[in-house]
Amino acid sequence: MVCSLAIALVLSSPNLAKAESREQAVDRLTDILFYRVNPQLNNRKLQAGDREYSNQWRRLREAIDPRVKSVQEVCFRPAPGDTGWEFTVINGETYEQTYDILADTIFYSRHPQRTGQQIPKSDRIGISEWSAIRREMYISNCGL
Repeated sequence: MVCSLAIALVLSSPNLAKAESREQAVDRLTDILFYRVNPQLNNRKLQAGDREYSNQWRRLREAIDPRVKSVQEVCFRPAPGDTGWEFTVINGETYEQTYDILADTIFYSRHPQRTGQQIPKSDRIGISEWSAIRREMYISNCGL
């Protein structure tokens, strides 16, 4: 009985669990945002026929990838044993600009014919879609 309890404690301990690789963290963060902006998928795994969704996921991952850094690099005053990966800004962007870029990534992957064009103020449907995407764009950082 004691042995079973000790094994259960070891297996459930976050410090002893297998650490997440950077690639796994990028995939996890991509999944979080992808499924937030595509709730109709109900977190189901993408299938071979989901070409548009797969393209959207891939483009989002490409945008997120350079923004995933080590906790030690990103977080202010990380604890001595803190390890793992966090989402952050790059190239002097603000978080607002970063989330705008990610919303653009999703919007223009849905509408590739509009890539490079700003959404006209008269396009209420396009503005509404972009705004809905942008509202879902948030990943907590450094436990905040």
